Amino acid sequence: MPAAVPGSARYASLVAAAVALGLLVAFFWREYRREASQRVSFVNQVSHELRTPLTNIRMYADLLESDLERMPEDESEQPKGRLKIIAEESQRLSRLIGNVLTMARQQRSGLTLKPQSAIVDDVIRDVLRQFEPALNRCQVEASFEAGAGESVSVDVDVLEQILVNLFSNVEKYAASGGVLNVASSQTVESTAITVSDSGPGIPDRQRDAIFRPFYLMSDRLVDTAGTGIGLSIARELAQLHGGDVQLVDSTAGASFEVTLKTRNTK
Repeated sequence: MPAAVPGSARYASLVAAAVALGLLVAFFWREYRREASQRVSFVNQVSHELRTPLTNIRMYADLLESDLERMPEDESEQPKGRLKIIAEESQRLSRLIGNVLTMARQQRSGLTLKPQSAIVDDVIRDVLRQFEPALNRCQVEASFEAGAGESVSVDVDVLEQILVNLFSNVEKYAASGGVLNVASSQTVESTAITVSDSGPGIPDRQRDAIFRPFYLMSDRLVDTAGTGIGLSIARELAQLHGGDVQLVDSTAGASFEVTLKTRNTK
């Protein structure tokens, strides 16, 4: 019959096993962090590399547009239509790269605000102008009720990316012949922006899930549009700015309310 193991020996064995397990967990955690960091670095690098050819595509598209302006209208009409699609798709790709870079920066070292004095309504108008060709192609009519005309302290890049992600959803999901309604309001300390559409809306069971990274409302390939990170990034950026992005009740379609802390600078 084997001799009994003394209590101190059993304790030492348990400690040794716990230390070994801890070292193993630490090893796997370090390897996971290293691989995660490498993945983020890879995504960051690839996204930056993609921006160079994309910039060239947009530059030569602008040059080609100038060339077409000098051609007879009956000869340039079809090329202009195709060039317009190239410009729209390059803008779409640029927005996607912007989202990927934002996510990569957030995972690596976090994001920081760079506020400046700006007028929120002017920023909204600029982003709406960017989307005008795509919305026209989708036969979506845009309206803007401006109510944030005071100069405030705001990170313009953050605000633009939030709006781009919300407007992109309208472009993707709003029914043809639909509407995009944007309204803004302001207090001394904050700004609110409502973005509403006449699309299919969002079922109650998915109201919270849509803000999760990589969440798609449908897992069918034919229904899939986008990467599922736009709303997640929009909310995180708004929260970084002291506010939030929320899905609010609406009679039709979907309606999102953006709130930001934007101190009046006057």
